[in-house]
Amino acid sequence: MRWMLCVPMLTLVQGFVTGEEKADELVKAAVIAAGGAETLAKYPAGRVIGKGTMTFAGAGTDFTFEQAYHAPGRFRTNVQCEVKGQKWELLQVVDGATAKQTINGRVVPLTDTGLKELQLSVVLNEIGQLTPLTADRRFVLRPDRQLKGPDAAGVIVVVKGYPELRLAFDRKAGHLLRISYKDVDLDTAKATESETTFSDFQVVSGLTRPTRAVVTRDGKKVVDLTVEKFTPLEKIDPKAFTLPE
Repeated sequence: MRWMLCVPMLTLVQGFVTGEEKADELVKAAVIAAGGAETLAKYPAGRVIGKGTMTFAGAGTDFTFEQAYHAPGRFRTNVQCEVKGQKWELLQVVDGATAKQTINGRVVPLTDTGLKELQLSVVLNEIGQLTPLTADRRFVLRPDRQLKGPDAAGVIVVVKGYPELRLAFDRKAGHLLRISYKDVDLDTAKATESETTFSDFQVVSGLTRPTRAVVTRDGKKVVDLTVEKFTPLEKIDPKAFTLPE
């Protein structure tokens, strides 16, 4: 469910010029366009409510979701749907190096691979906040020279222990349009190309967010979701990111 964790935090970027920009300059321009470092710092937390469709058990399934996050390192996602007439609920929480999940109210242990996936979700969240990209030394940036053309500017983000992440920005509108990376599918254990595209941007409390995201794996759509409500917050009680033993 990594796609559930990374969508709401993505912000608007503007002010790019043509040519091959330096990666850090692109990010700094994005921070300014998103409302500035002060505004981003004011709202390190938030809550999101939405709905969508996903491929589940081999079929298209409608779902609803609720999320809460507090950067850095904390995230909570609740997904609910109905599969073959039965209600299904997934709850996942991440608090730094600790992560837990329940399915239909029962604690289900995470595998090492599953834990790594949730931790990548937190990394994607922090990338979506933009400011950590230049403030946190874990993130190494370089221009994406494979992304060519007058309409797009690309940044490659390298984080030790995680796949290389490619970010694509629209030069004209300034939006962050896409994040892609190569990884291993948990269900098939095969290498796969994951890509998330963003659209339908809206402004809330001075922050601009995409309200629609489409996730594909090897070119096949697996998730299409819409954010119905986004509430930026200055803080969230840490208890929101814990689960009972």
